[in-house]
Amino acid sequence: MNSLRQILFLFGKDLRIELRKKESLVSMAFFGALLLVILNIAAGVDNQVDADAGAGILWVAVIFSAVLGLGRVFAREKENGCVAALLLSPVAPGEIFIAKALVNFILMILAQLVLVPIFFVLFGSNFSGGPVALLPILLLVNLGFSTAGTLISAISAGTRRNEVLLPILLFPLLLPLTALAIKATAGALAARPLFELRDQIEPMIAFGLIFSAAGYLLFPFAIRED
Repeated sequence: MNSLRQILFLFGKDLRIELRKKESLVSMAFFGALLLVILNIAAGVDNQVDADAGAGILWVAVIFSAVLGLGRVFAREKENGCVAALLLSPVAPGEIFIAKALVNFILMILAQLVLVPIFFVLFGSNFSGGPVALLPILLLVNLGFSTAGTLISAISAGTRRNEVLLPILLFPLLLPLTALAIKATAGALAARPLFELRDQIEPMIAFGLIFSAAGYLLFPFAIRED
């Protein structure tokens, strides 16, 4: 119970800072929307993209915009010299990881509330499935991305070139999840029922659970300052 209170306290504190300053959220939504507009222009005047191409376009915008938010998770505390203080606090490192991953999870949802409607306005006339069909896929990808991304963000935050190192380490790690998400999203856009997408859904659940456990166990070593 005490651990849950500490996680919720850290989560609430970080989320309030993010929502008050809106740096991460605005940059994520703006960059993702800009990518969607550029890809819509590239699709041409007739704008005829099938479900596979549409799924790829959506996830390019979502993944690239989400990396902007990840980069700020530990950057603010590193800039203010708060990482050591955080580690000296009574909160266990694993609980810090859960709180940070939850903040990333919520930021991704908030950015997707902007990006998914824009995607359907620009490309939606070609698809049978609507935004509601994408909800389980979005939540599963957010789980995998936020847990893996928080762990890699903690590792790269201790380096001088963390802005460069973060995407170099993160994108190869996320490649299987992104491929599964594109395939599942293409099926959802084609109005296929969810049970027909279990070949993609089940590995996505496993990816999220594995990186949740790995992040919780490895976070004390990832965040350690020498």
